[in-house]
Amino acid sequence: MSDADRSPQQAQRRRALVEGLSRAARRAGSATDGAERLTDSVLMKLARFRWGALLVVLIGVAFAALSESTFLAMQREREEIDASRLSLAALNNLVYDNAQAEQTEQRYIEDPSADHLAQHRATLQRLTDASNVVLGWAVRRQIDEERVSAVRRLSATESEELKRLEALPEDASPVEVMDAFLPTVIDQAELRQALEPLVRTERAYLEEQMTLLGEEIERQRAAAIVVIAVGVLMLILLLRAYAMRSEAEALVADRLRAARDELDALVRVRTEELSELASHLQTEAERQKSALARELHDELGSILTASRMEASMLLRRARKQNSPDVESLGRVCDILEQGVQIKRRVIEGLVPTVLTHLGLLPALEALAEETRASAPFAVELELPGELELERERAIAIYRVAQEALTNIRKHAQANAVTIRLSEEGNTVRLDIRDDGVGLPEGARGKTGSHGLLGMKYRADALGGRFAIGAAPGGGTLLEFEVPREVPRA
Repeated sequence: MSDADRSPQQAQRRRALVEGLSRAARRAGSATDGAERLTDSVLMKLARFRWGALLVVLIGVAFAALSESTFLAMQREREEIDASRLSLAALNNLVYDNAQAEQTEQRYIEDPSADHLAQHRATLQRLTDASNVVLGWAVRRQIDEERVSAVRRLSATESEELKRLEALPEDASPVEVMDAFLPTVIDQAELRQALEPLVRTERAYLEEQMTLLGEEIERQRAAAIVVIAVGVLMLILLLRAYAMRSEAEALVADRLRAARDELDALVRVRTEELSELASHLQTEAERQKSALARELHDELGSILTASRMEASMLLRRARKQNSPDVESLGRVCDILEQGVQIKRRVIEGLVPTVLTHLGLLPALEALAEETRASAPFAVELELPGELELERERAIAIYRVAQEALTNIRKHAQANAVTIRLSEEGNTVRLDIRDDGVGLPEGARGKTGSHGLLGMKYRADALGGRFAIGAAPGGGTLLEFEVPREVPRA
């Protein structure tokens, strides 16, 4: 095969190898991601498990109970081993104590003295105690009676001899003491032969108990290691689960905070847009009122004035000619005069003439006089000596005062109203106070309270401040502030 034929095959094999490695890497990555997702899912379930901490506590309690039971079991094993050692020691001491009893008895016979008697009695006491220990061990271990019969005979004989010696008076003669001695019921060889199988049995039992204790210690050690490992693993998993839960809650809180901030920003933007729209609508409304007032004054006023003049001329001519239409022409003149008055009131309602031609202070005085004439309450007006404001701010202050007096007339049930206009630095302040029933709770947020909202929008549009609330001593206090126009250089 030529080199040209081998090159495509090698390239194809390399591509196949690369693709195989890529697939293996993707499968390994998928398996790793799946394991991580599974672990995270299990940990999150553990974190949501409300008794997770209790589970760890129960594991700790179980470990403590296991440790306590292990300690008690090992303590019982240790007590059994100690008892076995004591029994084995007693079995070994029987032969020695029996030989010692024979020696002390022979020593007293050879030299009857109080010391030799005391030694013999002490030896008998040790021999009796050892015999009792061995007999108790035999009962506890359920040893055959025949295997301990020699020990029982020895114990009974030595106990009887000890009682006889203790019953002697202190001044007993050596002959009386020797009469208390009992003959030996069992010799050393017989006793040793009887005790050797018991000693072997007890040694085997002791070795077995030691082996069992070692095995039990190893088992308990392994169990303790397993329980500790499980407890530590559960604690680590629980802490990790709580950490993941805290991270998830923090992430959710951050998202909620971001969403809230975004919503707050959107609300602020929308509020500003609505405030600008409301201000624009109010400005446009004032402009349209001014335009309508001019149209009424110029067009309708000229028509009504011309019609009235023509009607007056016709009325005079008819009177000179004694025409029967004099009465009808008089009624036409009266109707035209009423139209002129209505036109004047409409124009005054749209744009007060006094405000347009004389300024804010005379306009407020005229508003106060008009209110005194028609309202059921007294109006006190406090104005500065002079005040110059641009038209937009003057109209805003006048409209707020006009709307406030209208609301007081409708709702306040007041007896006196005070209107105070003052200058404080670069700020013009309007205070309107009444002694009425006060502002009802939630009146500003009540549907239909567009007058108060209009006042607020006027203040916002001019960069001012609007506030309304309870007045000291009762009633309602309205505060409206707007900055003066910056004087031109």
